[in-house]
Amino acid sequence: MRNDFEKAMHFRHAAKRFDPNKTISSEDFTFILEAGRLSPSSFGVEQWHFFIIRDKAMLEAIQEKAWNQPQITTASELIGVAYRKKVRSSDDYIQKEFDMLKFPEVVRNLYRDWNDYRSDEELECWSSRQTYIAAANMMTAAASIGIDSCPIEGFDRDAVEKIIGIDTIHFGLPQLISFGYRVKEQQSRHRSELSDIVTYI
Repeated sequence: MRNDFEKAMHFRHAAKRFDPNKTISSEDFTFILEAGRLSPSSFGVEQWHFFIIRDKAMLEAIQEKAWNQPQITTASELIGVAYRKKVRSSDDYIQKEFDMLKFPEVVRNLYRDWNDYRSDEELECWSSRQTYIAAANMMTAAASIGIDSCPIEGFDRDAVEKIIGIDTIHFGLPQLISFGYRVKEQQSRHRSELSDIVTYI
């Protein structure tokens, strides 16, 4: 299993263009989405939502607001990975999650004490960061079955949120991820050695 994971990590790269004639099967795409759904999140409250964008006109409009990056319209699937803004202890969504998780009162109080002293901006940053855990797992899951991906932050966020029709009172969109099949082999990968990025203390 270690070799399989390592192979997936070497296979994965940010594919800039996909084969528009190749489509990800429903079974494989569900596998990718499940990797996101099962990802860890702070306090286990799963503060993400995945918008699957398939409308052709919408994809073309998004591409225009994303520096015309070709991976948006050539991909088999495009996911908008959104975060939840309403994550105060008193918010309905959080209370629903706590009930589902059967959190005891002591944990609910811990969450309340932790986030009640934080600004809305701090909580949005925290919630947004959680989505990157799910995003990374989806991309690695895709790579494990030979499917390529590309994470995208280079877009006009306000414009794309409007195009998709996201309720910006409840959600924010920090990233898009395209999934599909590469049209050419990846270039040589350059990564620092472990000795350059790891310090044992």
